[in-house]
Amino acid sequence: MRWNVAAAALSASWGFISIIVAGVDLSAEALVFYRLTLAAVTVAVAAWALGRIDLLQVRAGRGRVALLGLVLGVHWLLYFETIKLSSVAVAVLTVYTAPVFLALLAPLALPEGRSRVALAALVPAGAGLTFIALAGEGGTHPRPLAITAGIAAAVTYATAVILAKQLTVRLAVPAIQLWTYLVAAAVTIPFLAVGSHLAPTWEEAGYVLLLGIVFTALSGLVYVWLLRKVTAQAIGVLAYLEPVFAALLAWAILGQRLGWAIVAGGALIIVAGLLVVFYEPAEAATVAGPTAAQ
Repeated sequence: MRWNVAAAALSASWGFISIIVAGVDLSAEALVFYRLTLAAVTVAVAAWALGRIDLLQVRAGRGRVALLGLVLGVHWLLYFETIKLSSVAVAVLTVYTAPVFLALLAPLALPEGRSRVALAALVPAGAGLTFIALAGEGGTHPRPLAITAGIAAAVTYATAVILAKQLTVRLAVPAIQLWTYLVAAAVTIPFLAVGSHLAPTWEEAGYVLLLGIVFTALSGLVYVWLLRKVTAQAIGVLAYLEPVFAALLAWAILGQRLGWAIVAGGALIIVAGLLVVFYEPAEAATVAGPTAAQ
């Protein structure tokens, strides 16, 4: 159960990302590029400082690592594009259909059985997310293109989780993170030409560093490592905790209002998370890959 708790805590901590993004005026493309580049540099410097450059070597599965980086880059671009085409609410509602795709695809692509707990938890989690996402929409009808982009972002997210979990049995976690971040950053470079406000101010630089170093590099290392301990289906459901804590932090830090729909939706998602934490068994086959010391 402790690994499910750790995965839940990690997902909840990502609620700070929305607060950071709200605190800077950089374009979405620039923010994605900076976070990925800083994360790659952080992983490389940490490995060098610890005298473990060997952990960054990719001796097998290079094509799969490159594919993971490509999928991640496309996912983040699609997610931000969904926001531009509609709203944050619509983006959250569509992109967080990813756990549904994980529940369907993970048993087919990974050596894990279909989780009844995760499937059951999807019901309150999906209902809760719908409450949160539609709380402030005011009857706005999103364009079909926005829905398409959001669903595509969900599919690429689910694909990225499956690819990352497959790689954890073949490569050290720092190697997976370094090279996928670099490839994903390269994917975003052409889009910088259409962005505005590419250079952060001194005030924004601190937020950008926090996003890249803490909430991308360090949390990414923990996330990929946890994929060895927790099923992909369970970690997908626990990801629903991110928008809940984002809403709570926006209320506590930014003074944004919490309506009844957000409170009710958040309660349903927390119930779903507790179901996974207490009843979903930890991943059994976790010893086939690199050791924890790596």
